[in-house]
Amino acid sequence: MTTILQHIPSGQRVGIAFSGGLDTSAALLWMRQKGAIPYAYTANLGQPDEPDYDDIPRRAMAYGAEAARLVDCRTQLVAEGIAALQCGAFHISTAGVTYFNTTPIGRAVTGTMLVAAMKEDGVNIWGDGSTFKGNDIERFYRYGLLTNP
Repeated sequence: MTTILQHIPSGQRVGIAFSGGLDTSAALLWMRQKGAIPYAYTANLGQPDEPDYDDIPRRAMAYGAEAARLVDCRTQLVAEGIAALQCGAFHISTAGVTYFNTTPIGRAVTGTMLVAAMKEDGVNIWGDGSTFKGNDIERFYRYGLLTNP
């Protein structure tokens, strides 16, 4: 049975998908200040705009994480992306150039693999750092439920 909590569970482990940005850093610190025991999980999808993936867990620890893990999701993203391309899924053409949009697949890989890592660590209360700017909240929640209902 799934439950959406209305309050931070004081004294309990809470996992967060941690990007290292302002939103997730503030959320992690806030959870610690409210009495939760935050655990931070970062997905390495091999994005070229991230200069130092290894630094992200260190930042999480500085903001109060009890533990922080970097989860290598690259192999799974490649496997899922190739399967989608083979099916002809997620492609559009703009100005005659085909664009393969693997962002939705990245969210599925991130959601399932981070929640699986949380489950391995005995963290069964989890969330993400989405800030109501799109459907990432729904994606992370629904993919996470596939792994840890």
